[in-house]
Amino acid sequence: MPIRNTNRVSELIRHQGRRYPVAVVEARVREVADVAECAAVQLRTPGGATRSVAFVRTVSGRALTAESLTGLPVDDVVTVSCLPLDDRGAVDYATLRQAALVDAQRLAELEAGWRESHGLGESVVLYGESYDYGSPLARRAYAASLPAPGEAGDERIPGAVPAVPAYVQGPPLLPVPGDARTLTDTLYRAARSGNGQGCHFVDSAGTEVFLPYAGLLERAERVSAFLRGDGVVPGDRVLVLAAGHEEFAVALWGALLAGATAVPVTPSADYHERRAEAESLRRIWTTAHEPRVLASPALVEAVRPLLDGGALLSLAEAEACSAAAVAVDVDPESPALILFTSG
Repeated sequence: MPIRNTNRVSELIRHQGRRYPVAVVEARVREVADVAECAAVQLRTPGGATRSVAFVRTVSGRALTAESLTGLPVDDVVTVSCLPLDDRGAVDYATLRQAALVDAQRLAELEAGWRESHGLGESVVLYGESYDYGSPLARRAYAASLPAPGEAGDERIPGAVPAVPAYVQGPPLLPVPGDARTLTDTLYRAARSGNGQGCHFVDSAGTEVFLPYAGLLERAERVSAFLRGDGVVPGDRVLVLAAGHEEFAVALWGALLAGATAVPVTPSADYHERRAEAESLRRIWTTAHEPRVLASPALVEAVRPLLDGGALLSLAEAEACSAAAVAVDVDPESPALILFTSG
């Protein structure tokens, strides 16, 4: 969603003796290849010269130069990772006007002097971004006996963290070596970390069961191998019907490791007595194009009369699979879950 550029202090940009509407300058800059957003302002250099400056965010994240905007009424280009926003979500032109602008000609003279004084053949000047994240948060508790929010004071709690602004736009996310690209990558990474962490499951009686991530991966891989052996290929759907939290986690991750899209459904305590829940299961299964059903053993027989002709697979049988685990190349863009809600 493009940022709306509103509340400009000045609507005109001066360049080489002529004046241009800010909106026109910004629109023409955005027509340049790789430019995603632009905010144009008039700045003064330390020497007092007036410069028209375009702050731009590029699609690729690469910096642009004034030469990239030849023919446009722009003296300097500053490439930023994101444009600052005010509290209304519009571009904060006041902040941009406070930016320190380097006089390019003066900088070139200083750089030449540095090279000569230090015997350098080449040099480069690097620019960095810095952001003011605002004042410490003032957390208040309101009650009937306290002043209304509009009348409250500005007392700040010691140790309050600075308020960090949220940006609706930014540069493209860059891949980092070792980062997880898919949900299954996260389980592999957690299981191989060796830190002993895992999942805690608590049943209705309050009994807690701990399952390390390594153990979860081992069980899920057996389920995945079973599903693959049954003909599941990446992109297929598998309806997951588990009687308990632990079984659900194993079944869910088994389906994901097989490259399938999981369709989790909360089971009924009694499908025979609760006909609405039986009909809901049948409707979900039909809407999902009658996928395979991976269920806890007790649920397999309970739902068999409801899903006429359905492929019902027992989770216990899947966990007993002895076939070797095979890592499936999962497309990061493919859906992991299809959730049927109450509306």
